[in-house]
Amino acid sequence: MKSLVALVFLCSVSPVNGGGPLWSPTVGVKITTPQKISVSIGFSNIPWNSLWGGDSGMVFRLEPGLAGGKVHLGIRSAFSMLFLPVTSIDMCCSLMYTWNDPWNGLENDQTYAGVEFRGGFHLFIFSAGIYRHVSGSDTDHDWVFSGGAGFGF
Repeated sequence: MKSLVALVFLCSVSPVNGGGPLWSPTVGVKITTPQKISVSIGFSNIPWNSLWGGDSGMVFRLEPGLAGGKVHLGIRSAFSMLFLPVTSIDMCCSLMYTWNDPWNGLENDQTYAGVEFRGGFHLFIFSAGIYRHVSGSDTDHDWVFSGGAGFGF
């Protein structure tokens, strides 16, 4: 996995901006409802190529978990220092699909669409979202809250 991350990073290097990537990775691990534990990986078009500064841009993230998965697409505002992220705030349109007995009494094989917010400070991340049931046979859960905390950037 480390080799894959290094290869993706090296393939994205651009000589135009001094050798730094034109995008930045976003990764995380968190305890979250209804997915139980999830891992996220994605990218943002905000480059980390300055000693001090902030910017806004698009973010895309995949978030598979033990009891469901999410896809996020939205906007991110981030501040970085010494080429590393210090703070970030994401607001995303998200799609969630459940499997493997998710928390909150949700059924398997359900699809939800909603909005999710994620904030990060150094390596701590927090997320909260609201989702509407769009597909599946679970008639007891029209609206679902999702919240989580963990580590990432």
